[in-house]
Amino acid sequence: MAKNNKILIIACLILIIAAGAWYVKNYMGGDKDKDQIAFSTGFTMLDDEKNLIWSEAVKLSDETRAQFEKRLTEIKADLVTAEGKDQLLADYNNLAIYEKYLGNYRESYYAYLESLKLENRTRISWQNFADVLLEIRAYKSAEMAYKKAVELNKYIPESYVKLANYYQAMNNNAQVEATYKLAIVTIKESMESDTLILSDYADWLAGKKRNDEAIKIYQELIVKQPGNKTAIKRKIEKLRN
Repeated sequence: MAKNNKILIIACLILIIAAGAWYVKNYMGGDKDKDQIAFSTGFTMLDDEKNLIWSEAVKLSDETRAQFEKRLTEIKADLVTAEGKDQLLADYNNLAIYEKYLGNYRESYYAYLESLKLENRTRISWQNFADVLLEIRAYKSAEMAYKKAVELNKYIPESYVKLANYYQAMNNNAQVEATYKLAIVTIKESMESDTLILSDYADWLAGKKRNDEAIKIYQELIVKQPGNKTAIKRKIEKLRN
């Protein structure tokens, strides 16, 4: 029994070492050829990489940090033996997410590139990738990625909200409003609910002191979301006072 346990421990160590080797090969191998990346992923870095913020000291509790690091170790080990496109996609996307949580944006960035090499037509991958690009201050590239998410499925409200929030971060009010208006018109063509868009748009208008316009949308939301009537009325009263 002891011998079997020893063999199991050795096997686990081999997997971790192999995962480390994979990590170095894929993440620490130096600058990647931009043309090759563009060809294999559909993504081109539009910003000067020398000016980007590739890591950040993220405030996390010791328990949370330990959980995230443990999950990373598990994902890297799984990548060594992963078979099939779906499993690899899941591992790369999860790897990117947990690296981002820990402030390891370079590692998250490259994990998303590996995911896009396997499949570059997934809306949520582009949207999450854009979030990382925004964190590293790759603003032009982030805009392109958010737009790509919208392009892949123009009827998903969340994608427009993400793009509008990006333009808010860029202080581009004209593009913020254009994005909300495009979303409202487009989503009406589908079976998707537009309440997320309307709510976000109304909040933005309220923040810009465009109270009458915000109230009009909030009143529309009361009809569409009767369950939230009390909370929405509270917002309206606040704007009227």
